[in-house]
Amino acid sequence: MSALPGLVIIGAGGFGREMVAWAEQSVQFGRDWVMKGLIDDNLDALKDRPSPAKLLGRIEDYQPASDEVFICALGVPAIKRKCSELIAARGGRFTRVIHRTAVLGHEVELGEGVILCPHTVVSANNRLGRGVAVNLHASIDHDANAGDWSQINCHCDLTAAVEVGREVFMGSRVSVIPNVKIGDGAYLGAGAVVLRDVPAGWKVVGNPARRIG
Repeated sequence: MSALPGLVIIGAGGFGREMVAWAEQSVQFGRDWVMKGLIDDNLDALKDRPSPAKLLGRIEDYQPASDEVFICALGVPAIKRKCSELIAARGGRFTRVIHRTAVLGHEVELGEGVILCPHTVVSANNRLGRGVAVNLHASIDHDANAGDWSQINCHCDLTAAVEVGREVFMGSRVSVIPNVKIGDGAYLGAGAVVLRDVPAGWKVVGNPARRIG
């Protein structure tokens, strides 16, 4: 029986260090891969923040091995996309991390690199694109979708048939009512209550959410 691949986490900041535990508690750990370590362009990222996973090198010059798989734990969507594409262009293969407490309904499509953190819910007939991260206690209701590289942070509530574009950032406790569309690259500040469509590139905050900047 061949050895399992080693999981390399892109990013050794806060989310990356959390991902060490979430990955070890995932349904894939010990079945599809085992933990190998983290990569980050800051080689001092773990200096004062110990982690059971070691720092393997920098993202910018890391050469993926054939016995490695990757996940990206960077919270800024554009940076997540850039670093993931850099590793993929060098032959890196991406996996998914699904925490064992995550709840998945029927007909849920998960792109490569998707992360489902503890106590997340993806309910029915959903599609999550490449590199989408759904953080602690966030929920995605039926028929709601999220585009590539979007970041859905803790306690967010995406209700029925919400459409989230590519590279969208949602701060903690964002709520989006049914059938709303969020354009590519939008930024939804923590606690925003989104009652109408948000065009691409807009930054909105508040209850009800209003554009700023």
